[in-house]
Amino acid sequence: MKLSAQDESVISQVWEKNLSLVEIWKSYQRIHLHDTVPWNQAIEEYLEHLTTNKRSRGYVNSMRWVLKEMGRCMGTRLPVCAHTTQKVQSILGRFENAEHKRSRLSSFYTWAFKKRYLCEPVILEAERKRSNDHQIGTLSNAEVAALLQSCSDELIGYLWLSLGLGLRVAEANRVQELECRDGCLIVGAGASKTRTRRIIELLPGHVPYWDSVRPVRYVRGQMTRLRDKAGIVTWPRNCMRHTAASHWLNHYQDEAKAALHLGHSPTMLHRHYKALVTRKESEEFFALWEQAR
Repeated sequence: MKLSAQDESVISQVWEKNLSLVEIWKSYQRIHLHDTVPWNQAIEEYLEHLTTNKRSRGYVNSMRWVLKEMGRCMGTRLPVCAHTTQKVQSILGRFENAEHKRSRLSSFYTWAFKKRYLCEPVILEAERKRSNDHQIGTLSNAEVAALLQSCSDELIGYLWLSLGLGLRVAEANRVQELECRDGCLIVGAGASKTRTRRIIELLPGHVPYWDSVRPVRYVRGQMTRLRDKAGIVTWPRNCMRHTAASHWLNHYQDEAKAALHLGHSPTMLHRHYKALVTRKESEEFFALWEQAR
């Protein structure tokens, strides 16, 4: 096999400088780096890669939106190899929903490094959270009322599933796996995290919300705008599910029944949600949903 002039140069350096195997590999990578690949070209290649690997249309569209936003901030004229960990981290800190976008970008940069569009990997580490960030956070009834008042007709069904009933985000998004009959919401196994079907008995004031349940596009962005419109500044992690779980535990006064409603163990329910809200606050919470529609 005939060696190229560049390969012969690497071999020459090995003999002259007695380089280690690691240094040899780094030298080889630098020589064979595709350092002129434009940003927009890399985006289209990656999206085609995702489509070929049968990723969902929603995931591909979400990825396209995140990468386009990064391109606008970094500059689309720069080649992919100009993206470094330090530069990307500094821009990512200015994004809304930074943690969601961090995971999307990490997937892209891992792919780009394997394609040798980058000479070094871009490592996007999640921000370290203090221990008090892991405490259960709930929304007050005043905040729930503000959300209901500000919510659009398109989003109210999703808000009811997530905040009114306490479904997980994935469950509320898979409306094709949900069914309402005989005054009950049936969460199919395909939607449930535990892959088991469960039945939730609805309160009389909740049944009409089912007519508003529909697939919601770009739900993260819509929820961010709803929170801003309602004037809510602090939004603890999973606060809609935590809020609903706390109130439904008060409603049932039975950990086993509440656990069946939420789809997890009574032990977890007791450890996380007991004594977070009072009985009176729970009565006011359920009354809000009766008044809203």
